[in-house]
Amino acid sequence: MSEKRAEAVICTENLRKNYNFIKELVYPAKVISVVKAEAYGHGAAEVCRILQSEGCGIFAVATADEGLALRRAGVESDILILGVTPVSQCEILAENAFIQTVNSRGYAESLNAANVYAPIRAHIKIDTGMSRLGLYCHTKKDVKRAADDAEYIHSLPNLHTEGIYTHFACSDEEGDIMTEKQFASFSALCAECESRGINLGLRHCCNSAAILKYPHMHLDAVRAGILLYGLAPDGKEEKRLEPVMRVIARVSQVTHLKKGDTVSYGATFTAERDMSIATVSIGYADGIPRLLSGRADVMIRGKRARIIGRICMDMCMVDITNIGDCAPGDEVEIFGGTVSVNELAERMGTINYELLCSVKNRVPRRYI
Repeated sequence: MSEKRAEAVICTENLRKNYNFIKELVYPAKVISVVKAEAYGHGAAEVCRILQSEGCGIFAVATADEGLALRRAGVESDILILGVTPVSQCEILAENAFIQTVNSRGYAESLNAANVYAPIRAHIKIDTGMSRLGLYCHTKKDVKRAADDAEYIHSLPNLHTEGIYTHFACSDEEGDIMTEKQFASFSALCAECESRGINLGLRHCCNSAAILKYPHMHLDAVRAGILLYGLAPDGKEEKRLEPVMRVIARVSQVTHLKKGDTVSYGATFTAERDMSIATVSIGYADGIPRLLSGRADVMIRGKRARIIGRICMDMCMVDITNIGDCAPGDEVEIFGGTVSVNELAERMGTINYELLCSVKNRVPRRYI
């Protein structure tokens, strides 16, 4: 196998382990595997193929285009679209048996009026406090109106409504009290709908954080996202999970600097002594954020090497003064092993999700 300048190595065994851990944890609830944004950078088609073989019967994506790419890749399981699909794409929804999120009475009416050749499968989204998408139901006072809308949506002949769900806003926060309030609103709405004889179908509300923290909220299904990829949503290390992605690059050049030499754009780093640096074949165009300039370490020959100077579009430079015999071609671990995604995300002041999703398509994925 020829060496790549950079690649994301995806451990399929760890993906399987994580899925089965979640599956056992939430049983008998179903696991909806969230694979939007190319499975958080891991490659959606291949991730779906692997999880289908483990028995996953439903995936969630953000858009109809993401779902269509999975169908073209041979994914046969159900696909839930979490975002709002333009009504002009209704035929795509029907042709591919996608499950469309319905977020309002008006949107439901538009889908129904499209009158495509088969009923559009749907899950109703309830806004219990996220204030993003869904029928408004922030408190128990809102239940009747939301139930009226849900009942109306269920009555539409060209929609086949087979589920209902909400999304928690604060389940990954310390001292969270909002999730219980959201769950109470959602539960009250479900009870009101059921009292009217409405068959709600699949009820789901737990995201990755809630899966771990609120087992009494698992209901009929849970939506597992970041957990599948071996990370906890609160940025803490979760020993029951295994990281799936490891990003590596190569040493392109070794340079010996003299005291006073500067490094990279803006000459923001000045050598305070004679030192050795390595130019590494990865940069911000590959998804290594420029914000990590001077803030993060990589691993070379089992030792940490600090990124120095500004990260460039295609390369970055690291201090290898204390690493003996470093040479062009040496492997450089950017994250996923000793240097964790969580560590880099913390140094950037962001979340692990963002860093995973930042790894660009020009970094090939290699599945092992």
